[in-house]
Amino acid sequence: METTKEIEIQWNGKPELVVIKRLNFGEKNRLQDEATDIKVVGTQTIAKVSIAKINEISLLKGIIKAPFSVDMATIQSLPVEIAEKLLEVFGELNGVSEKKIQET
Repeated sequence: METTKEIEIQWNGKPELVVIKRLNFGEKNRLQDEATDIKVVGTQTIAKVSIAKINEISLLKGIIKAPFSVDMATIQSLPVEIAEKLLEVFGELNGVSEKKIQET
């Protein structure tokens, strides 16, 4: 099983490499915890999961090498096509992706 993957992107008009890693169990759990807001209303527990936070934190924790700063502000300002490409690879390394579902 792969632990890292290199992805070529266009950055400032030239090809650059981004390296994404496979998270370990603890890192994956913390990612999910950070993206979930749990509130108790009366006697009910309500969990709200932010997909946007999951995506942003996934890239923040998953990118280990990039031609840009790996911080939340930079992640949030990435061009959509680059962020989506990186998230697709992150998903392949760290969870169930459409590609993995089709392979089973």
